[in-house]
Amino acid sequence: GVCAGRRGRAPRWLYASVPVAAVLLVAAAFVSSHQHSTLRAGKVQSEFEVLVETPDEQALEAGKPKVLPDADMMLQSDLMKQAMEQQAGLVESEQKLADLQRTQEEKVEKMEREREAKEAKEKREKKEREEAARKAAAQKKAEAAKKKAEAAKKEADEKQKEEDRKRREAAEKQEQEERKQESGAGMSMLLGALDEILEGPPPTTTTAPPKTKAHGFEILSNGTCHGHGLFPIAHSSVCSLAASELVLADNTSSVSNATSRPEGCYLEEGKLWFAENEQNKGHGSSHDRQQLCMTKGRKHDEDERLEKLVEKQAEEKVKQAEAKAAAEKRHKEELKKEREEKKERAEAKKKERKEQKLQKHLDKEERVVQKWEKDEKTVPNITLYCFSLMMPFGYEPALLQEQKLRGVGVYGCDEAAVFSNTTTLMSGEPSPVEISLIPGTLAVAYGGRWMTALNTGVFNRLWMEVIRLGRYRYHDWVVKVDPDAVFFPSRLRELMRHKSPYNEKQVQRRIEEPKNLKCGNCRLKGKEHETCASHVRFWQQNCHTCKKALELTSRDAPTDCGCDCDDFACDLPGSAMYLNNCKWGLHGPIEVLSRRAVATYAAGLPKCVGLLEHPWGEDKFLDQCMQELGVTRANEYSLLSETACGEQPAPCGTSNVAFHPFKSIQSYFTCYEYANKYGWGQRRGDSNVAFHPFKSIQSYFTCYEYANKYGQGPASPPVFPDLDAQGDGVGDGMGDIMMKYQEHSIEEVDVGDGVVLAVWLLEHHHLAPSLEVGPRRGVQKTG
Repeated sequence: GVCAGRRGRAPRWLYASVPVAAVLLVAAAFVSSHQHSTLRAGKVQSEFEVLVETPDEQALEAGKPKVLPDADMMLQSDLMKQAMEQQAGLVESEQKLADLQRTQEEKVEKMEREREAKEAKEKREKKEREEAARKAAAQKKAEAAKKKAEAAKKEADEKQKEEDRKRREAAEKQEQEERKQESGAGMSMLLGALDEILEGPPPTTTTAPPKTKAHGFEILSNGTCHGHGLFPIAHSSVCSLAASELVLADNTSSVSNATSRPEGCYLEEGKLWFAENEQNKGHGSSHDRQQLCMTKGRKHDEDERLEKLVEKQAEEKVKQAEAKAAAEKRHKEELKKEREEKKERAEAKKKERKEQKLQKHLDKEERVVQKWEKDEKTVPNITLYCFSLMMPFGYEPALLQEQKLRGVGVYGCDEAAVFSNTTTLMSGEPSPVEISLIPGTLAVAYGGRWMTALNTGVFNRLWMEVIRLGRYRYHDWVVKVDPDAVFFPSRLRELMRHKSPYNEKQVQRRIEEPKNLKCGNCRLKGKEHETCASHVRFWQQNCHTCKKALELTSRDAPTDCGCDCDDFACDLPGSAMYLNNCKWGLHGPIEVLSRRAVATYAAGLPKCVGLLEHPWGEDKFLDQCMQELGVTRANEYSLLSETACGEQPAPCGTSNVAFHPFKSIQSYFTCYEYANKYGWGQRRGDSNVAFHPFKSIQSYFTCYEYANKYGQGPASPPVFPDLDAQGDGVGDGMGDIMMKYQEHSIEEVDVGDGVVLAVWLLEHHHLAPSLEVGPRRGVQKTG
């Protein structure tokens, strides 16, 4: 199988070895390039470390430091910086692309939701229109049926009236005949009465005999009322009246709902009944049931009487309904009045609570002011030890020089220091400010999630040099400040003096540092093995303060140990503290630590070695290490305003202690001057023309007096300088643009680099109009 193939082909093993050879060649090329880059990186690192200034006895004697500049190092440093910036820009571009894609998806989803909502609305409106049309058709149909029914009823009424007229005429004729018969019968009765008078009275009877006819009522033995030209009795009360008129034994009608009964009133076996069942309509008398009827005249009288009765009952019902409605109205008015009174009481109570809350707030503010004034008199001034780390190139040397000339930034503290690894700049000129040297290189790599400077090692060496010099021991608080952070030491002093827990005795330094610090072992005979610190704490355990314990321990032997210690020897729980300046964790532009926190950091740094494996910057390492060592972490977000913490520092109109970043001299001092003029923060009120609502006299004039006292606000619109947004020493024309925009007169301004303006306006979105921006095209106001 490994021999030459058939028909003159190459051996099979040759075909099999080609991919393997290709893989080996690629691997060899990768190893070679990796070794080359590693050697080059090591060369660049070694070349950058050439700038590290090491003490040289001859150079120090001559008063000139030994400097070994290297131009190739500067070139490689620039190349590394450009590569890192490109990588950071690539990450940022990917993030922006993802944000743009997400925004487009959200827009599409929003349009889809709007389309679905519009379709649903159209369907709902169509359904409502169809329902309205259906209801209108049904109503029209109902109205037509109603008109038809009314016409039929009218026709039936006319027919009924004609029949009634005919029956009425027949009844009148019959009534006339009856009257004639009754008149004849009356004459017979009169003659009979005369005979009785002449012959004597007949035997008397106790009960009058029943009548078949009387006063328009009649009893029928057979047939129906209508058949005899009469009318059936339609009401039970008329039935009882008819029985009384006909002198029947039972004149109280009972109601029957049975069928096959005479219509209306009838007599059955001497008992009077009234049939209410409609099925009996048209039925008449039978062999055992006799129907009671009435004539037309009697019907007319009874109908009138019943109508009056119905009207009277209707009037009574109306009166009852009106009385009920009036009672309900009075009840509703009473309930409404009760609700209004309840609402007024609730509003009065709410108003009283608001006034109490306002008064409580004012009392609290007054107590704060009183405490502030008391602290101003009783709390001693605190001292600050401030320092910065300066790179020997770029904007930092000139910026620190200007801060020193004006006495601001770290140079406004009680003691200041600037550290670097050389006293000579990369340009060959001497440093414009006094430098305290730290060993090692300042070059750092970039990495981590946000491609930040991995500068933990550099700043650990810086802190160790601060601790070695020991000047921090003579001050209450230690502050590390970046050169491009606009820092106000006076604001920090006020914060530390007047806010708890920073102004508590165990945090502030209250004991003077001894001139000759001697705090080793005790000099008392028999106690030489004990430390001075243990003896100080012994006196503290015996109910002495730290100051008193130090005084007792400083007494010479044989009275005591003869130790000259500072308060570090005392046991002061909670005195080690540092301030967290951002909601996302400690940020490096300003770091504030108590003197005991610095000492704790120095002593406990070996415990934090395990944290060095993380790709963190120095600020996060310091934050995590302090928590590891048990140092108290106090959140104080008023320390810093910076873009990396989600805030907008420019134009520096708040009461923060520091603002970051401002990398040019002009932008730095524009921020500084604006903050000095307008950055009152919460200690001043708004400058509005009116405040609403204040409905009580107390709240109204409380607002009025507070606004008169504190409501100053900016006296005039801020003047925006010609900002150096890029930090390259060249103004970008921002000042003129923003001033013209504020005066509402911006039409066209040539700003040179439109991209810089666009970025600046986006960062200061609360000032940005709708603009069309392009390089060398100027700016046009469009909205």
